Amino acid sequence: MTDYVEPRPPANPWAYWQSRREGIPVQMHPDDPQAGFYRKPRKEYYGARRTFTPVAYYWQDGALRCRVGDAEVPDQTALAIWIQVGNNDVSEEAYRAVAERGEPWPDEHELVPMGDNLPPEDNSFEGLTDAIEDLAREALERIEGPPIADQDEADRIANLADRLAELWKKAEDARKAERREYDEALKAIQQKWLPLLTKAESYKNLKYKLLTPWLQRLEAAQQQAAEAAAAAGAPTAAEPRRPRAGTRGRAQTLKVQKRAEIIDFDACLNFFKDSEDLRSTVQMLANRVVRTGMSVPGTKVIEEQKAV
Repeated sequence: MTDYVEPRPPANPWAYWQSRREGIPVQMHPDDPQAGFYRKPRKEYYGARRTFTPVAYYWQDGALRCRVGDAEVPDQTALAIWIQVGNNDVSEEAYRAVAERGEPWPDEHELVPMGDNLPPEDNSFEGLTDAIEDLAREALERIEGPPIADQDEADRIANLADRLAELWKKAEDARKAERREYDEALKAIQQKWLPLLTKAESYKNLKYKLLTPWLQRLEAAQQQAAEAAAAAGAPTAAEPRRPRAGTRGRAQTLKVQKRAEIIDFDACLNFFKDSEDLRSTVQMLANRVVRTGMSVPGTKVIEEQKAV
């Protein structure tokens, strides 16, 4: 018969938690809770902000106990929630500040609360204005301030950025919803008038395909007549009237318009090489190519890390 052995804590019951706090990789086993200070994430509903409840595991009277918030929980509950909290360690100071003194988490931004029992959000223009302006002012001050000093500050700023992104999405959705009726009205106006405008726009083809050749023929005939008269020794006639067409409104006449035909692309490109328009276009094309993994002559690939 095997003698009963009273459960006892390991030599260092805090080893797992201490290793995590020191950044030492340790394996979290879902069925083996470890003494330490943690927090349990949860959401009231899908899409809601995540909140955290302080959790502590500790040895007492030869047994591993668990405290969630301000209440001790049964062993079955302690085991069941371990998988949610085992990778969410916090410092003892942070745990006690939240659990015992009701203070916010160290990574909780002052303007972005993560606690429970928050009032329903006001997504009206006035409500979003009140929510965004203070955050935007804080963001601008922080952007112009010193670099991030520690992990808690990094988390607070990330939470501020996340909240602003969330509010931006709400404001953008509200803007689109508000302008939707006007977009639909503008679309209806376009659908009403565009077919009629398209038909009336046939005046361009009348000018291009019919009137322009006709006026060119008249001008050529005038030129030939003038050359023939000059060859015959006739006195120089007064400047003839330019060919025209139309007896109402604005008469149609020929007008010289210039356009460029590129015959030496390299020379033309060299002429515009200092143009900001050209440089921005080439920069856009170069960015597009290097993102595919190819190289572009005359460039070097710059790799930048950005928070996403």
